[in-house]
Amino acid sequence: MTTGSFEAKQMLYKTVEQGAIQAGVFGEVRIDDHGVWCQAKDAAEPAWYFVSIDDGDVWIGLETEDRWLSGSIEADLVNAGDKLDELIEEEVIDLGHVDAKVSFEHFRSPEKKYIFRSKLSTPMGDPKAAEHALIWLLGYELVLRELGDMDQTQED
Repeated sequence: MTTGSFEAKQMLYKTVEQGAIQAGVFGEVRIDDHGVWCQAKDAAEPAWYFVSIDDGDVWIGLETEDRWLSGSIEADLVNAGDKLDELIEEEVIDLGHVDAKVSFEHFRSPEKKYIFRSKLSTPMGDPKAAEHALIWLLGYELVLRELGDMDQTQED
């Protein structure tokens, strides 16, 4: 990785971190070698929203070690007949990224973490990449907060 791309990555992470803190919808917010991590506030089990960069691609998602929490999100989607990519797309467009192209992956990593993630449609080198990454992070939080047991403070 070149120094310029390292600096661009760090600037993107710092911008997202500041925006996530200002949004006030997350628990702890921190940066490490793997990206920006935002604790899911009021989740029934530990879960973290993230923005990370891998091979020049910006990824936004949710990670949890709890199979039950992941399953409760899936069950809500199946029961409601909703498609996660459509829900995320609606939110990111409403939040200001009008030309967003959303797809998502859901899988269990080799480290036994359950991950929902999307690749940002804005390339890393685009001047709007940090702004769009923050929008997607907030969109993920808005959508997933309503699913499964992501917000244990809600009454059924």
